[in-house]
Amino acid sequence: MPQLRPQKGPQEMFLSTPADICIYGGAAGGGKTYGMLLDPLRHKNVPGFSAVYFRENSNQIFTEGGLLETSINMYSQIKGARLKYTPRPKWSFGNGGTISFAHIERDDELRKWQGAQITAIMFDELTHFTEKQFFYMLSRNRSVCGIKPYMRASCNPDSDSWVARFIEYWIDQDSGYPIKERSGKIRYMLRREDVIYWADTRQELWEQFNLTTDEEKAEPKSVTFIASTIYDNQILLKSNPQYIANLKALATVERERLLNGNWKIKPAAGLFFKRTQIGEMLQSIPADVD
Repeated sequence: MPQLRPQKGPQEMFLSTPADICIYGGAAGGGKTYGMLLDPLRHKNVPGFSAVYFRENSNQIFTEGGLLETSINMYSQIKGARLKYTPRPKWSFGNGGTISFAHIERDDELRKWQGAQITAIMFDELTHFTEKQFFYMLSRNRSVCGIKPYMRASCNPDSDSWVARFIEYWIDQDSGYPIKERSGKIRYMLRREDVIYWADTRQELWEQFNLTTDEEKAEPKSVTFIASTIYDNQILLKSNPQYIANLKALATVERERLLNGNWKIKPAAGLFFKRTQIGEMLQSIPADVD
């Protein structure tokens, strides 16, 4: 089999985390797509294993350099891998598992997934999905193939999204930047009546909610966030070093989000024009201004 492997750093951390739910990225060019597509290959020879990648709409699946095209570049190197396009793009690996691609654009489309049993659920650009979509699909995250079900997601920062609230433990709430020491740290979540309760250990949630049976004790989910930026993707930097210049050329808000991974920045007064810039544009106060 060809050498398909993660890069050292966040991508390797992403591939090795035992968390039930892992959100990966937080900036552009950090190797999110490659890492996400690499993840399920470890289970490709397991009969009954299934992974489904979700985008908001089908165009995002088929776009140049997107999920499907990248998967073709990667998976076509694997002996026995076959791709079919109907009813949706799906890779199969002999008598082993499957990896497919789908989209969820509206909440009412969730009905199509009633009864689904998906071992690995992968959301590409999680901030494009609603909280309802994410947690409904969590109910479809189940398996009898012997592989523990898990969810993975990639994203870029969006300060107004539910994801920003979901991962706030991993983000400095003053600066908006990921807290380096917390990247990859696992916490535990329990969701009741649309409210998420967090703890550092499962035992804390067991005690808080009086969870005593084996079924109840399985309710808390382990969650982590792993931050990455363009500077963690050495392969891209070597092959396309000018990409950093492209990110630096963005307007202030988008540059902070996509280059520096800032989860708090948003368009606001004072961000687009600094006082010094205004002074340069207005050399003198117009006479007709009171």
